[in-house]
Amino acid sequence: MIEQALRPATLRDLKTGLHGELICPHDDGYDAARKVWNGMIDKYPALIVRCADQTDVINSIRFAQSQRLPVAMRSGGHSLAGISVCDGSLVIDLSPMKGVIIDPNRRRARVQAGLTLGEFVQATQTFGLATTTGTVAGTGLAGLTLGGGLGWFMGKYGLTIDNLLSVDLVTADGQTLRASETSHPDLFWAVRGGGGNFGVATSFEFQLHPVGPLLAGKLVYPMTKAREVLRFYREYTSTAPDELTAYASLSTTPTGLPVIALNPATTRRRARLKTSATKPSRRLSSLARGARRRFHRSCSSMSTAPPAACLRPRPPLRSVASPTSSASWPRGMPAQRTAPISISPGPAHAGRRWSH
Repeated sequence: MIEQALRPATLRDLKTGLHGELICPHDDGYDAARKVWNGMIDKYPALIVRCADQTDVINSIRFAQSQRLPVAMRSGGHSLAGISVCDGSLVIDLSPMKGVIIDPNRRRARVQAGLTLGEFVQATQTFGLATTTGTVAGTGLAGLTLGGGLGWFMGKYGLTIDNLLSVDLVTADGQTLRASETSHPDLFWAVRGGGGNFGVATSFEFQLHPVGPLLAGKLVYPMTKAREVLRFYREYTSTAPDELTAYASLSTTPTGLPVIALNPATTRRRARLKTSATKPSRRLSSLARGARRRFHRSCSSMSTAPPAACLRPRPPLRSVASPTSSASWPRGMPAQRTAPISISPGPAHAGRRWSH
């Protein structure tokens, strides 16, 4: 392996300069550290640096250049293609970098690149704020943002990347800079869809929005009814308001049953819901009242559970599904369980945990 060709003294120098952890192939935890979300990816990097701060990122990049090592970047490790790790590389793992600063007065958040979606939503909801994120809590916020970022609020607030105000980067020569509309605007344009490999993003600043309870859930029907369900989905979403986002998916339940599922969520504040365990609600919501009548006309024989039993008000955190949840179908999105994280207040408050 490449790691064996590196001089022990060189590795000691790298380790001494790190605030985080250096993991080599012979170390305990190497196999766990090299694994990514896509189980088909089985790569063996030469070194893994679990960065504690931006300085670790700078030192890692400079070391990789001096030793002519390829570099792979990892935040949440959810890259489907597996580019978060590669053979013989130095993996810069940002997952330990989880600093959060919320400024509720300006409705902004600056977060480090190791944060997951669940952690981010949990932090912003402390102040009743949110922005567009994905739908799986364990996804890395950095990769989702730089990839565009589809989510429940995109109809009203745009993609995650539309809410990006600035990004801190470490460039290939080890320099740090902040890109925004007014500072390095060409680079800011580039990281928002212009390509890749412009630098390592270590923190992001997002615009937040007031978001209260959502009307959200999951409606599941047999695959034999897919044509009728998708026709309804096409008709309803063609005239749906911006506050409503709905996904249609063909999937398989945990018990192996092929199904067609609709996943709606709305942020409209006046939407209300009265539920019944045994019969449909008389008033699903002010937003979806007419849709419910059309839904029952089109799909009256598809579901054993009424929409009112499946759609319910829930906090935004519960609309970000845990990938390991065993919640039953079709009762709705599973609750996300994440450990509390430290939140440093914004400029209007005292006590920050990391430099920005």
